[in-house]
Order: sequence, then C-alpha cells, then structure tokens
Amino acid sequence: MDDYTVTFQEDGSLVVVTQKSTGTGSWSVTGDGAFTFFLREEFNTDVTQISPTGFRAAYIKIDIEARLEGDAKFTGRGKAVVHGPDDTVIYATDAETDARRVP
Repeated sequence: MDDYTVTFQEDGSLVVVTQKSTGTGSWSVTGDGAFTFFLREEFNTDVTQISPTGFRAAYIKIDIEARLEGDAKFTGRGKAVVHGPDDTVIYATDAETDARRVP
C-alpha cells in the first residue's frame, strides 16, 4: 500500500500525488456521504514500475465508489486498470482505499 494525497476541489476535479506518481481526475457526490471518483495516475519518468504480469507500467486508471465515515475518514472500493507505455491494458485488479481527511 502506497501513501498518497488526494485534493478534492469544489469544482469536481481532483489531484493525486504519491512518491512515484501524479494524477488528475474528477469526483461527484452520489448520495448522503457517498461519492465516486475517477483518476488517471501517471508514473514519474524516473520510476520504473513493473506490473505483477511483468510489463512496464506507464499509468493507472482508477474508479472508486467511496463513503465518508464521520468527519475525518473515507473508505472505498473499485477497479484499477494498469496501462503500458503503448496504452495497452497490462493488468487489472480490485482497488480499495482507506483514507483520512486532513485540514
């Protein structure tokens, strides 16, 4: 599990930053305390990320359905699809997140 920071903007956009990647996407409210978000996370050019299938990964597309729990935590589940430098899908898996809000 990698540490990450996601900034959810009021306009429905988002930005994600990890030690190995950056990405952008969008989010929307789907119900009381529920929301979805989508992002495309690109690996930094100095990172050689190899997928579990043995291929070099260039970026990941992630779709998550999440729920805010209280004021400071959210959890979510969805899909992560890893793409190679030529845009081919090289790996797909279930995705989970367990995050906390920071001021």
